[in-house]
Amino acid sequence: MSDIRLTTFTDPMMGLSYESEPMYRKLETHFANKITLNYKMALLVRNVYDLVNEEDLKVSNEYAISNYNKGLAKIYKSEEMISNMPIDMTNFNLFSVENISSYPLNLAYKAVEIIDKSVAERFLYNLRFATIVECKKTLDFNVILDVVKDTGIDKNKFIEMYHSSKVKQLFDYDYLIAKNLNIRLLPAYCLQIGNRNVLIKKLIDYDGIVDLISKMSNKKVKPNIVHFTLDDFKILLNKHPIISPIEVMEAYDFRSIDDVKKNIGPMIVNNEIEIKEVHNGWFIYKK
Repeated sequence: MSDIRLTTFTDPMMGLSYESEPMYRKLETHFANKITLNYKMALLVRNVYDLVNEEDLKVSNEYAISNYNKGLAKIYKSEEMISNMPIDMTNFNLFSVENISSYPLNLAYKAVEIIDKSVAERFLYNLRFATIVECKKTLDFNVILDVVKDTGIDKNKFIEMYHSSKVKQLFDYDYLIAKNLNIRLLPAYCLQIGNRNVLIKKLIDYDGIVDLISKMSNKKVKPNIVHFTLDDFKILLNKHPIISPIEVMEAYDFRSIDDVKKNIGPMIVNNEIEIKEVHNGWFIYKK
């Protein structure tokens, strides 16, 4: 049973949470069987018209949203420096006059969480990947359905759950928790060890989490020493069938991306994994 529970308040469109994926992989390996990662949806953009430039709106709604997308793309690119997880903002047009809120992404995650919690984190990753790496218009329901299919989730079950009152109620519950905790900026985190918990209302890194775990456990809970083996990596890959070398580097304390490629080399030769190039980087795909 896990001793530690880390709950992240986020939104599937968040670049900051995407850039935190290497931290999550390191927590998974260095606190193996001790930590559980959970996610609460807190809706980053309720209505894009609350965020666009008022002067741009005088020209047209389309113009205002187009300029907002351009500004948002710059923010995403600035976040790439956090962990160097690749971000591509080529022709980025997430919001439109038809899609003015990130609510569909939040609802989609909650639907998958209900259908099969064991793949919910993978689905969340895939939504972020589609939005930030592949630059897809993931607020469009048909694009969401593509991600559902790619994650291996039954499309009909998803559609039924997505449109149900149950999923809306559970999202409202997540959102109410964030509101009651006075969370105004995302991501935010709640770290729990036993009956002790701490709320973190800012972006945090691995060392920050480890320091808090040490303090909250009176130095009793410490990270494991991790050694890379192909068997262990295959277990990680089963849970995360799309993963960046940066995540692998952090998970196993490699010194460089070249070390990652060298150590996973036998799996490339045996055709167990595929390397796919993306803008400014590459990802490992399990076959």
